[in-house]
Amino acid sequence: MRQGEFRVEAMGESGALVTLTRRESAPALARELDQRPHLAREAWAAFDQVGVVLAPGATLEALSEALADVSLPHEKDRTGRELTVPVCYALGEDLPEACRRLDLKVDEFTALHARTYRCEAVGFQPGFPYLGTLDARLQGLERRPTPRVRVEPGSVAIAGARTGVYPSASPGGWWVVGRTPVCLVDAAEGYFPIRAGDTVRVVAIDEPEFHARQGERL
Repeated sequence: MRQGEFRVEAMGESGALVTLTRRESAPALARELDQRPHLAREAWAAFDQVGVVLAPGATLEALSEALADVSLPHEKDRTGRELTVPVCYALGEDLPEACRRLDLKVDEFTALHARTYRCEAVGFQPGFPYLGTLDARLQGLERRPTPRVRVEPGSVAIAGARTGVYPSASPGGWWVVGRTPVCLVDAAEGYFPIRAGDTVRVVAIDEPEFHARQGERL
């Protein structure tokens, strides 16, 4: 990468934050740094940035020099995995209100939402994937005026330009438009199948299939 394609800043006493001009390159850079243990103990991507826990003895200057020699793939050459998430829209408790606010029928919403997304980041809670970008006709909703105290595991929700899946129960302010029966997280086993840079295809299922596949792993 050329110097103008990235910026390196300190993040705490032993970390660095790399900001890229090509946001699609962030997951590939995180994977590249994971292969350089002399520079990074750990690296993770989120949107157009990569957080780095520096290896003992590594410096920001050494990281910057190494980045200048890194060649990253373009968008069409991405190496992330392709995953499929089934979604039952009939179990989306906010779907009727979301459709009303967006001036869409339920079947129109489903057709627009059930598509392929790129995982841009994982955060908020362990395993929560930020998937984008929503079709422009679904982008009119910000967070709910009053967040829920509890959002059920597997809830598929939207806010702003993105959609995501709550892997475990938690408070949440996004609009719940469906549920997936598949398990996205098993912290005890270190099971976190969706990573930044992966491609996630959302497919619509009915309630009988939802119940039949309850607890299935992604």
